[in-house]
Amino acid sequence: MTPPRLAVIGLGGIAQAVHLPLIQRNRDRVELAAVADLSPRALEEVAGGYGLGPAHRYRSAAELAEAVRERHEQVDGAILATSGTHADDALMLVRAGVRVLAEKPLAYSLDEVDRLVDGVERLHRDPAEWIRVGYMKEHDPAVEVASRLLESASVRAVDVEVLHPADDRQLRFARARAWGDADPEALARSRSRMDEALERAVGGVRDDKSGRALYATVILGSIVHDLALTRHLGVPLERIFHASRTGPSFPGSVTVSGSTRGAPWTLGWHFIAGYPEYRETITIHHESGSLEIAFRTPYILNAPTVITCRSAGGADRSDVAASAWPQEEAFDRELTAFLGLIRGEDAPGSGPREAREDLVVAQRLWRACAVSAGVRVDPSSEAGGRVPDGATFDDVRNGRER
Repeated sequence: MTPPRLAVIGLGGIAQAVHLPLIQRNRDRVELAAVADLSPRALEEVAGGYGLGPAHRYRSAAELAEAVRERHEQVDGAILATSGTHADDALMLVRAGVRVLAEKPLAYSLDEVDRLVDGVERLHRDPAEWIRVGYMKEHDPAVEVASRLLESASVRAVDVEVLHPADDRQLRFARARAWGDADPEALARSRSRMDEALERAVGGVRDDKSGRALYATVILGSIVHDLALTRHLGVPLERIFHASRTGPSFPGSVTVSGSTRGAPWTLGWHFIAGYPEYRETITIHHESGSLEIAFRTPYILNAPTVITCRSAGGADRSDVAASAWPQEEAFDRELTAFLGLIRGEDAPGSGPREAREDLVVAQRLWRACAVSAGVRVDPSSEAGGRVPDGATFDDVRNGRER
């Protein structure tokens, strides 16, 4: 069987640290067919390093999609690792017959996701069979175990803690390069699309401490992973009682108090530039014990997640069991699932509809932070008018959030 041919679009840090090395590691079952980036030097140096000649280097997703449509290039799947929103590029690629794994966020606005889903369905295709979102943590073996353990658990509390150092402390090992020679006009078009999407999502609030930067870079740039993961575990953030951004400088800290399944749901997200290493812990207490999932720096491959389970071993005993999977990698399992999707299998992972659910919760979270900061939320924006405080998770899932 001929291995699937993949394209990597966007040659930044995550492509250099994760996606390209994983494709190379799995070269017996997948082939790197093409790359795309706005930077000519990135195309020359990165693509050249992986043995791709000039004929397989593209300046954009649109250019690649056109080459596939014209049969100048054969690509079965594409990893969208560009910055910003991915919905329009994803639709363009699906129209060319290419399945897509899009890094988060899939989109900034609900309108973008709705256009994407509608566009794919107009092709008489199921979005769930063509698009996956890069929530790698839901592929982690520790998360798989936690999901099984929580199926019948009576949850009492969910607590999420993220300690986020500066990016250099997470990516220095990768020796990732940035070139700075992208076409200014192409960059301007990309920023314009991003601004339009942000305008629809949160309106005209631009102040970093409570505006677009908080929404785009903190909530959708990081916290959305926790929103998606707790949703995947069956303990989503259903209601928000209070949320705020604090700290003397941006991004500072974001704290959330809410509920899930009638139990408290809390989050503390803290950007501490000099913190020794990234740390993310999700603790779930239930009627018969607790489980804790501790994630390490996400971009270091084979840095195993640890799940610790506490349970009553008898009248006078407490059992504590910790497990890790050093030979299993979340990103690698994500790639395996995507290759299954390309082959037409029923592959695990979140698609556009799940991403939309997360986007609704993200907008509600942003709005709660804005309100606590005394910022007027534009009622014509999605966050201001389309996602009321009383919407439950079931409302969102069934399209009743308006």
